[in-house]
Amino acid sequence: MSSTDTIVHILPPINSTQEAEPYKSKGIRVNTEEIKDRPVLRRDNAGLRNFLADSQGSQNVGYDGEVDTLRHLGRFYNWILTFSVVTRYAFYILPVATLLAIPLSIFATIHYESNIKGIRIMGLFVWLEIVWCSLWIAKLCSKTLPRAFRLCCGVISAGTRKHSLMIKALEVPLSIVFWVIACWASIPVIAAFNPETDVTVTGSSVHWIRSLQKGFLASIPVACVFLVEKMAIEFITVNYHRTQFSARIQESKRRMHLFELLYEASTILFAPYCPKFADDDYIINTSILSTVGKEIQNATDLQTGTPIRIFDNLGRLGTGVTSVFGNIVSEVTGTQRADSKSPHAVVSWALERRPASEALARRVFKSLIKEGNDALYRHDIERVLGPDNRHDAEEIFHALDKDANGDVSLEEMTMMVIELGEGRRAMTKSLHDVDRAIKALDRILMCVVLVGAGMIYGTFFSDNFFKNMSLYTTSLMSFSFAFAGTVQEFTGSCIFLFVKHPYDVGDRVEINNVDLIVEHISLLYTVFRRVDSQRKVQIPNIVNNGNWIENISRSQAMSEHFSLSISAATTFDEIEGLTDELKEFILADENRRDYKDLDVEVLNVGDMTKLELRINLGYKSNWSNEKLRVTRRSKFMCALLSTLRKVQINAPGGGDVVIGDANRPAYSVAVSDEEAKMSQKKYLEEKENAKYVKDKGV
Repeated sequence: MSSTDTIVHILPPINSTQEAEPYKSKGIRVNTEEIKDRPVLRRDNAGLRNFLADSQGSQNVGYDGEVDTLRHLGRFYNWILTFSVVTRYAFYILPVATLLAIPLSIFATIHYESNIKGIRIMGLFVWLEIVWCSLWIAKLCSKTLPRAFRLCCGVISAGTRKHSLMIKALEVPLSIVFWVIACWASIPVIAAFNPETDVTVTGSSVHWIRSLQKGFLASIPVACVFLVEKMAIEFITVNYHRTQFSARIQESKRRMHLFELLYEASTILFAPYCPKFADDDYIINTSILSTVGKEIQNATDLQTGTPIRIFDNLGRLGTGVTSVFGNIVSEVTGTQRADSKSPHAVVSWALERRPASEALARRVFKSLIKEGNDALYRHDIERVLGPDNRHDAEEIFHALDKDANGDVSLEEMTMMVIELGEGRRAMTKSLHDVDRAIKALDRILMCVVLVGAGMIYGTFFSDNFFKNMSLYTTSLMSFSFAFAGTVQEFTGSCIFLFVKHPYDVGDRVEINNVDLIVEHISLLYTVFRRVDSQRKVQIPNIVNNGNWIENISRSQAMSEHFSLSISAATTFDEIEGLTDELKEFILADENRRDYKDLDVEVLNVGDMTKLELRINLGYKSNWSNEKLRVTRRSKFMCALLSTLRKVQINAPGGGDVVIGDANRPAYSVAVSDEEAKMSQKKYLEEKENAKYVKDKGV
């Protein structure tokens, strides 16, 4: 048995004893039945995501590409955020409370009799202390509300516990509502040191306290309106993400998990950086240092890869050092830290770059394939994962074998890995664009909330507000014609984006017979890229709301129709021969991964001088990949022309050479007048006798 026939089973942990010494890695038990030329080393591959992230320090890149560096105060604030809740709240509350306590102590001792229209100032500062502390108490209540919701509703139904995330997102609006109510309810404390003054929650004999009560009483419905607006935005966000991205995210995670199993099996069969896959492993784990080495090699015109290898090894050393110190910090602080050497980290890092994705697919394919084969079969995956994981092996194989032809080629696996990486990037960009659109919607609705807040405050502070409401309404209606188009566009765009949502970033669509690729989605417009000319096109969403949009990326396997005219002299047997030859072409070993089925249909006979054929060709994927679509279509068109010539199906008019050619010369013969008249009379009689009605005796 050769080294490539070594069988490695990846099994779940079991209690039964094994004859061979097991190798445990992340809840997986690996048993080697035979190890000859390639011993399994306890060595994990290292991804460089955390290494590069740690090297950035305190610099953050903004959406416009500018680097935002934290100053000392910002770093101090981030340091405070690492403390416990009690310590953080002490840092927040005590400084301001101490500042308020200074004038409070002064007016309570030295200036004891100081007052504002009969109200002692000491009571005002006591109320300010209550206002400041109630702000953080309200925030603490809103922070504990999601946990209380999970504790109460989670007992009834586990499905309702997910709504606690929405309550957590509404922490600030809820805090404002609780705080405003507490401030309004604590206003009588101001006059607590003046027993002769009548101050209650509902009213006061002091004018400025009564105005203060009106302000906070009006702030309660304003805060509630603000809370309702944030609840609407959060509901749109959660509902939109659940309906549009939840299934795609779960599918992407599942496919990535399955491929991580294959990569882990590959690293067990062939240790990382072994001589057979050293080049692929260096590409998979390339870093910034590798780029520097490549530039040095290009600048010095060296043919060997020595500079690249030196810098690659430096990158691996940096990753190892970072991992060691990260583990030390994790042990000291007791926190969990993501392992940069895990298969998930390596696969995630490789999927972000196309060359690394191709190297990853190549490494996994060549390490799992049986020696002498050029394709990967299901029993190869079952042989590696073991019989107890047959269900996972079957799922992995079906995910790789999209054309359902029973095997997986290197091109198919490479395409699957590249599509997985591109899908993750497109999904991230789409989520980012949609979140920005939701933020734009939030800003617009906040303007409406401000208008409503002004009306609420006007209602509480102005006795003539309702009397002048008709005047305000008339003035607003007079300007309505100027905003009608804008409101219609805004409403239509919101319905188009959040309700219909016919495409995502990265999707290929066809609008008005033009092939486009979605580049950017905003609240009021969408930026596309034309497939034919690569030009950018910006189309308002209100325009697309009335267009017929065909989403090619969301479609399953697609088909294409070809129409052609052939000679009317073509027989049915010749058409059947054409069908058989074309089916033999699409079922060939080199083409069965590209095409699914084929039908040939005679549409009509036209003016009886030609036959019109329609060929329906089914592909094994959609047309989202333009390069693959063009390659498959061009290959079939060449095969179609070659098959037509082979079967000898001609164009309308026959397959003879034109008159005047050397093989068909043109000539004329002179006859007498009597002979011409006799030939014409004979032709007419034969034509009359050949009529169908005359032959039936009618």
